[in-house]
Amino acid sequence: MELLLQKAGEDVLPGVVILCGGSYRRGKASCGDLDIIITHPDGKSHIGFLPRYVKHLKDMKFLREDLVFSTHSEEDTDSGVDTYFGLCTYPGRELRHRIDLKVFSRNIYAFGLVHWTGNDVLNRRLRLLAESKGYRLDDVGLFPATQSSGGKRGTRASTSLSLKTEKEVFDFLGYPWLEPHERNL
Repeated sequence: MELLLQKAGEDVLPGVVILCGGSYRRGKASCGDLDIIITHPDGKSHIGFLPRYVKHLKDMKFLREDLVFSTHSEEDTDSGVDTYFGLCTYPGRELRHRIDLKVFSRNIYAFGLVHWTGNDVLNRRLRLLAESKGYRLDDVGLFPATQSSGGKRGTRASTSLSLKTEKEVFDFLGYPWLEPHERNL
């Protein structure tokens, strides 16, 4: 499956990085859905990639139904993460499976990998650890937490710390490094 998606991505944009996340990346025997994390090493070619990629996957008869489709990178709004949630079928089959495609700019890709690899227990632990250190962690960054007008901490500053790898995220938070297959907590 990962090779099919990578090849289709290369057909649309050479050099694109496409990784299966979630339970697949964690090495689970079965997967409830497909979580696909995408970026491009040059830091800019990811912009506008998702609409072309979705069209290509539809032309291949892989994507069958759209659930959510939003592109923020072209508008320079929100976090700049482009998102497609839909239903796909494996080649030669009709049974539909949930698929989530997330396209991250290179500067926030590590946060997307951590979040979309999971698992949910680990993600909660990392978010709580970040909060205890005065930060807010999500799939687009690690932000110094700010105080809201009511005195509650939890909103995030507009600029994330610059961390390039998953290991850097773990190290900054002081959490022991876990390979993806060790994250089934």
